[in-house]
Amino acid sequence: MKMKHPASRTGDQARIAGAEARAEQAEARTEQAKSRAEAAETRTEQAETRTDLAKTRTEQAESRTEQAETALQSVVHREVDRRWGNAARPLKNISAAGSPDWQVPLQNLTIRQREVLQLIAEGQTTKQIGGILKVSPKTIEYHRLKLMAGLNLHDIPGLVRFALRAGLIPPGS
Repeated sequence: MKMKHPASRTGDQARIAGAEARAEQAEARTEQAKSRAEAAETRTEQAETRTDLAKTRTEQAESRTEQAETALQSVVHREVDRRWGNAARPLKNISAAGSPDWQVPLQNLTIRQREVLQLIAEGQTTKQIGGILKVSPKTIEYHRLKLMAGLNLHDIPGLVRFALRAGLIPPGS
């Protein structure tokens, strides 16, 4: 058996002490990494909670918008009925107009939109319609755009064809 030199034992002990110190440092870094990972998970959960809250607020805002639009339409319809009444409408009776397929889209239009549709189909210009209904041409343009969007039509001739098929104006006029 070979005996180690005392100086060599000291070197071994120093290497062992250094290895133990490095192991302790590694453990400390591992603990720090775990701590950082836990903090990151916490931040992720907080972000998800904020996202859920934002979605909820968005849904609530959309619901309030829909309720406001419904209330506004109700007020507008009451005001139009109050101002214009049935006698002042230049529009034909919808129940007598065209086939039932065309009545459903017509019934979804406002009274003013139906008036504008009939006048467009009769060949009136935007300025003339504005004069007849005593509103600005810009207002007529707005009603025409809403009409087109509501009926999924993309041009004036499409509106005229629709009015003819719905029986708002007689063919050939």
